[in-house]
Amino acid sequence: MNFTIFEDGHIASPTGFRATGVAAGLKEGSKARDLALVYSQYPCRAAALFTTSVFKAAPVFLSQAILLRNHDAIRAVLINAGQANAGTGQSGLNDAIECAKITADELEVPRDSVLLMSTGLIGVPLPMQRMRNGIRRAVSELDSNGGRRAALAILTTDTRPKERVLRVTLRNGPRFTLAGMAKGTRMIHPRLATMLALITTDLAISQPLLQRALHQSVERSFNRLNIDGDCSPNDSVIMLANGAIDHPPITDSSTWEFGVFQEALDFLCADLAGQIVRDAAGSGKVIKVVVQGAADEVTASAIAHTVARSGSVRAACRRHSSDWGALLAAIGASNVELRPDLLDLRIGTVPVMLRGAPIPFDPTMLVQTMSGPEIELLIDLNLGPAETTVWTCTWTDE
Repeated sequence: MNFTIFEDGHIASPTGFRATGVAAGLKEGSKARDLALVYSQYPCRAAALFTTSVFKAAPVFLSQAILLRNHDAIRAVLINAGQANAGTGQSGLNDAIECAKITADELEVPRDSVLLMSTGLIGVPLPMQRMRNGIRRAVSELDSNGGRRAALAILTTDTRPKERVLRVTLRNGPRFTLAGMAKGTRMIHPRLATMLALITTDLAISQPLLQRALHQSVERSFNRLNIDGDCSPNDSVIMLANGAIDHPPITDSSTWEFGVFQEALDFLCADLAGQIVRDAAGSGKVIKVVVQGAADEVTASAIAHTVARSGSVRAACRRHSSDWGALLAAIGASNVELRPDLLDLRIGTVPVMLRGAPIPFDPTMLVQTMSGPEIELLIDLNLGPAETTVWTCTWTDE
């Protein structure tokens, strides 16, 4: 690896970034921080991925519109917790536009250079007077050491902030910093817990390559979380690159430098995704579903996600059950072509099926291997080279 973990880092650790998180009174009955602002002193190239829900929240709709006309000079991201500003109609969109406008004017940057993210209750309007006051406070409190305050301000049902910072070495000595913060646990009916992630770097890289790299990393991390199958109207992953370090921009995907950047971004996103699933599990269990030997990645992914969504599989893991029938049933329900006579299954360290036939095992050993905080379910189709991994979990009140 060409990078090291910066243990004391935060979202504002890359050169030229500043951040803060303030208590604006957005969370009813709480004095916790609930409004985060991350700002770059230099224009940023931006890449983003947003929810696939048809009910996109106002901040998602506005950020997508801004990025269509400006993805090379973004200056700030405003994130509020407490209200998702989803299901709020035209008035919600008007509120989002006003929040972006106030932020831009207070920062003295162009109005199309501020992106928004929101998390919290759906169908509840933003308390705009509190938002106005909070934005002005946040701008006045920005500093280069404010990243931890920002990470705390975006939390809702989370029990802890999720952060990771890497220092990455390039050829001839220069280093760049890659920082990320995220929030999310699981969907809790009827209050949907949104997954948000913001990533910053002081590396210079072309916008198409930034978007390409982010797409790959998200596919290999956040998109492999399947905690309880719901999709929030606010899910967003945004990345900003301000090019503040002294290094020529990366413009070619075949270069060694781009490979190093992609490797570091893959690691950072996977780390944040892992923090999300572990927070969601709480005192429950993290379940790692590994599908290998598939003819293609689509097949592997379909099986892994079907198993991860299965309430029966999660229940068996929660009870430490030696009955692995739920796992076989979930695989069969995935509606993909496979050869049952070639199927191998392993739960933890214990093989339970080989070439489509059950094999004798010690139930006590299986219960023991399922009693730890993490369980791996290995499914080998023996049909090809493709594989994938999906993460899910059990939780105490399931």
